Amino acid sequence: MSEENMEEYFNINIKIILKALTETKNTEIYYYGSKVEYGFNFKKGATDKEISYLENKIGYKLPNDYKEFLQYTNGLKFRHYDAKISDIEDMLESYEIFDYPDYMVVIGTSLSSQLQIAINLLTNEDDNRIYVVDPIADDYFVSINSNFTEFLNRFLSSYGSDYWNWGIDSTNKILKNTE
Repeated sequence: MSEENMEEYFNINIKIILKALTETKNTEIYYYGSKVEYGFNFKKGATDKEISYLENKIGYKLPNDYKEFLQYTNGLKFRHYDAKISDIEDMLESYEIFDYPDYMVVIGTSLSSQLQIAINLLTNEDDNRIYVVDPIADDYFVSINSNFTEFLNRFLSSYGSDYWNWGIDSTNKILKNTE
């Protein structure tokens, strides 16, 4: 591996991850015992105006890596699995429907929408921004000890699986209902 490739390997960022996905063609993987096409449906990137609208609507600034994702693709859906990272419209809809703390914004789903993935916009700890919650059964958002870039890389590598349950930290929770 060349020095340039080695540096890129250890310096993972949103553009590198998404560019690699767009260059991947006709790849099959085994997923829960079945062979499936590893693929994603990308959307047109969000404009700065759309991202500003979202930030104004929720009252919080988005982390830079998440903004970069939205600029590249305003949402991403797994082709043969019911998991996704939401677009701005879906995020705002979830924001209005669910009675969560205003700084917890649902940014995706996994396991046929059984699990919601949320980003904590209140914290300044980049490596502890992503949380998961079962909107019906759970009383707390549970931290998966990850920033958005790490989450994206792992979520895509596990093809939308709930990989965070492999080593869950049940001590870092945020109550989902504020009343």
